[in-house]
Amino acid sequence: MRLNKMIRTLLLILIFSINHTANEPDKRVLTTLKYSKKYARPSVVNGVPAKWGQVPYIVSIKEPIAKVSKLKSVWTNICGGSIIGPTKVLTAAHCFESRNFYYKKHPHKLRVVAGEFLTQLIHTGNTCTTETFQWRRITKVATHPDFYFPDNDIAVARVNQPWVYKDNVDFILPAVRGNIEYPVGCTAAGFGSISHTKGRQTISPVLLVGQMFLLPKKNCSWIWEMDMDNFICTYSYMSDVSHGDSGGPLVCKGSKDPAERRLKRNALLVGVVSGKNFDKTSIFTRVAAYHDWIDKNLAQRARLSVITLTINYVLFSF
Repeated sequence: MRLNKMIRTLLLILIFSINHTANEPDKRVLTTLKYSKKYARPSVVNGVPAKWGQVPYIVSIKEPIAKVSKLKSVWTNICGGSIIGPTKVLTAAHCFESRNFYYKKHPHKLRVVAGEFLTQLIHTGNTCTTETFQWRRITKVATHPDFYFPDNDIAVARVNQPWVYKDNVDFILPAVRGNIEYPVGCTAAGFGSISHTKGRQTISPVLLVGQMFLLPKKNCSWIWEMDMDNFICTYSYMSDVSHGDSGGPLVCKGSKDPAERRLKRNALLVGVVSGKNFDKTSIFTRVAAYHDWIDKNLAQRARLSVITLTINYVLFSF
């Protein structure tokens, strides 16, 4: 009986996986930003499976797609993100814009998973911390007030319980200096399609990491026919991002940004996966361009924590 139940569960997952893959074409493809506001969902193409502790800051934002028992569901990746504080994740605003920003209005329906390499998981969705992975609920999503894809495509999600930092789950510092030309070789990581084939796409079952080759800001602006100071462009001819990696990190080492010196691993979060153009480049929201906005959202949580602690102290001291 148990064997038959396991077989039915596996078949259910397979069916939902195929449907989810086949019905999600790569819609977020742009012509030029000057002339197009089409949706675009950029996974790491030609990437390699991530190693334990290689990208401890990356998380997968997951939604439930099927019930497999009374308590457990199949959870699948919809976007990536980066841990930037005890309860904060930096991601893309467009991850929450479908169905009239349904998930921004109902963030509790999503989960954020850290330390796990699999794209799809069977889980209760309950908050938990184990030796290998951590599950959290989203309590609030702050999208940039001037977001209109791809402009200001950045968001901060707050989780219900602080991350427990360890080798495979840790934070990364966001870039702070906006006028820097970053090193050519940087890395992106994510869960998603592993090719740009139109129609049915192949979704990677595991987290992938790929080296990205950055364009100078001047070249980026020339290609896109507009001022691209708030973006980072990468070449697409070797490794690239595609469907499923939206919101994920672009990380550089060896920049001249002062924030990088504060992080022991000598790496910096410089971009958030946003959109792409198959014929031209992929684009990332330039994190440093939103330094003040990110800091404001981080500070809000800190102030609330202090106020909460003060109230608790007053209430329980008498």
